[in-house]
Amino acid sequence: MRVHAVLLLLALAGCHGAQQVGVDMAFDVDDDGGRSSAKCIASSGGACQIEFRGAGAVRTTLQPGEMRSFAQVRPGTVVCIAAELADLARCEPVTLAAGYARIRKGRYNRVG
Repeated sequence: MRVHAVLLLLALAGCHGAQQVGVDMAFDVDDDGGRSSAKCIASSGGACQIEFRGAGAVRTTLQPGEMRSFAQVRPGTVVCIAAELADLARCEPVTLAAGYARIRKGRYNRVG
């Protein structure tokens, strides 16, 4: 009976992990308004979809592991990220501060 309970717990843990879909990105924002960078760490959609909002809005796609610099990204820039392009329209925007920020969006949204 214990073996069945352990197998059931392992199966549930595996299912729970499979539901963790979303996008994981890191941003390093220059405090003096110089070049800032964004890195796609992981995405369940195969790529990280990014939309910088506001004046001079920019939408781009990064592959997992890819890092790119952006001149227009400064502290106070509003960004949306998603695993799928269609999800950008209903994202919860994040305002970037100077320095490093890691943003994970999916079943559990976290900024840290």
